[in-house]
Amino acid sequence: MKIPLKEYILLLSKYLKPYMNKVILLMLLLAASVGLQLINPQIVRYFIDAAKEGAAGKYLIGAALTFIGISLAQQVFAVASTYISQDVGWSSTNALREDLLKHCIDLDMSFHKSKQPGELLERVDGDVSSLFNFFSKLMFNLINNLALLFGTLIILFLEDWRVGLGLSTFVFTAIIALIRIQPIAVKHWTKERETNAKFYGFIGENISCAEDIKSSGAFHSIMYKFYEYLRKWYPIQRKAVIMGYSMWISVVIIFALGNIVAFGIGGYLWLKGIVTIGTVYLIFYYTELLNRPIEQIRFQLQDLQVAGASIARVKELFAIRSKLKEGSDILSCKGPISINVQNLSFEYEPDVPVLDDISFELKPGKIMGLLGRTGSGKTTLARLIVRLFDPTAGEIYIDNMLISSIQTKYLREQIAYVTQDVQLFKATIRQNLTLFNAEISDEEIQKAIREIGLGQWIESLPEGLDTMLDSSGGGLSAGEAQLLAFVRVFLRNPSLIILDEASSRLDPITEQLVERAIDRLLENRTCIIIAHRISTVKRADSILILEDGKIAEKGERAALISDKTSRFSKLLEAGIEEVLV
Repeated sequence: MKIPLKEYILLLSKYLKPYMNKVILLMLLLAASVGLQLINPQIVRYFIDAAKEGAAGKYLIGAALTFIGISLAQQVFAVASTYISQDVGWSSTNALREDLLKHCIDLDMSFHKSKQPGELLERVDGDVSSLFNFFSKLMFNLINNLALLFGTLIILFLEDWRVGLGLSTFVFTAIIALIRIQPIAVKHWTKERETNAKFYGFIGENISCAEDIKSSGAFHSIMYKFYEYLRKWYPIQRKAVIMGYSMWISVVIIFALGNIVAFGIGGYLWLKGIVTIGTVYLIFYYTELLNRPIEQIRFQLQDLQVAGASIARVKELFAIRSKLKEGSDILSCKGPISINVQNLSFEYEPDVPVLDDISFELKPGKIMGLLGRTGSGKTTLARLIVRLFDPTAGEIYIDNMLISSIQTKYLREQIAYVTQDVQLFKATIRQNLTLFNAEISDEEIQKAIREIGLGQWIESLPEGLDTMLDSSGGGLSAGEAQLLAFVRVFLRNPSLIILDEASSRLDPITEQLVERAIDRLLENRTCIIIAHRISTVKRADSILILEDGKIAEKGERAALISDKTSRFSKLLEAGIEEVLV
């Protein structure tokens, strides 16, 4: 794949713009370094010619000291430019990484369902890390080497037009050869990066499921797939590296021709008495000086191949757009809100309906129990109300506002969606409760804990709010994790709460604690309780039963109980608790 120069420039200009002062300083340091490299050979020529003519020792010593001083200054500039380039590189790539992460989070759930976490990690971090060299020094050094190249050729033309013409031919032949070879390898590096991302996606997915893999005896199967990935990856990487080495072979041949040209022209001019022996050395030195930037340009073009592949993948990721169109209205309410669902249908895959013509209304402050077997569409309905997806057909109104017209930020500020799988982080309980929002004070946290009736539980923890949790909440039971989720909700103070099987995995004692917390949590709020256990919806005002994505029954809970022909009433009468599983 050929990445046009425009793509490099656009990426650089966007992420280097905030650090333009440092970039300018870096360019000045590199320009000074180029100037010093061009001056030093002139001093060597003077030294050789002066020594041949028997000049006084003080002139030779002065020339030697000048040469040493310039060399030291060049090293100082090199250290300073390296420091600045590293600083600029880290800052710019972190900004790019931040933009990529935000972009991925803003994408709809259909994108995240189609990608493995490890693959996204490699795209957001791996590809950007490979661009660090691109931002820190690659383009700067490329410009620096081109300046050194043209500066050397100008000096050679000033020395003798034949020398300048001969070595210019050598230089442009080398550059043209490198440019023509460079795009060939980009497509191979792109494929290598894609394979790399898939491999790390596989690794990330299986490490996170290590417990299930061990318990189900799938270890050997996973290892077989692991080796299969490696077998596929190696030939792709080998081909990409071999294509890169084709540039190295070309450079070796071109350098050999360059030395032949330099010795040939220098020897001819010296035999004719046109130049001094010092000038012959100067021609040879400048030829070697030309070899150095060409060699570095060769490496830099190879790095550009890798950068080109990463830029293509970064651009591809940025080009993905969320299927959810952002609304413009603001949902601002200080109390419970209403939900009105009209003729709602949804399918994850074409022609495979998950929900079919669902309609219901939930008034402010009311609680609806949503029942149904596994796979009946309960969780999908909740996801549509939170707007993780848009419906295939039908409409959802929140407080009489079309859900798609509301800005996502304001919609989700008013809705809390609690599932049985609570996401916890390797951090303190305080940070897990506030989701790292430092603006929430300990007083607010303690107040929320007391109001929800969990003060005694928090006090029983070894270090209170400073208790450190392991990754994925290791050390907490499912019930304790659920309690943390409820405190999170209370701190947010939403208008609508959706509880999706929130107490399905709890022991009886913890469930009693959770039930008390839920009672406090639902005060003056609208709520949807999703469950397959009938007892879970005992606090509901209305009931909606789904079956195969359709409404099997709906109505006021009290009315359904009194109607002996209703499905809900028959389930209660039979005393069947888990029939809807």
